[in-house]
Amino acid sequence: MTEVKRHIEFTPEEIESGKIMAFIAYLIFFVPLLTDEGRKNKYVMFHTEQSIVLVICNIIGFLAGTIGSFIIIGAVFYLINLFCFILLILGIVNALNGRAEPLPVIGQFGEKLNLVK
Repeated sequence: MTEVKRHIEFTPEEIESGKIMAFIAYLIFFVPLLTDEGRKNKYVMFHTEQSIVLVICNIIGFLAGTIGSFIIIGAVFYLINLFCFILLILGIVNALNGRAEPLPVIGQFGEKLNLVK
């Protein structure tokens, strides 16, 4: 069974006016949710979804790494956090360059938050 990917169209105006707020979403994910401009801009909400999924991934990696730090597998979970940091950089670059691409591996789960309407 293949999953249907959603297709979202962004106007050039949405992208240009939302680049900075999309960048901020990766640093502090809830800021765009607090502003009317951010909630109305589909481009910003797309990157906010991606940021929330990234935060969840990072928290899971941190908790698992802390719990498993006495075991060798704890190092694996710290690698998850490194991976999340790389995804953070990738998301910021995408936001500032006007691209709306899901983050590798975890980006598909942002769709389930359904913030882009």
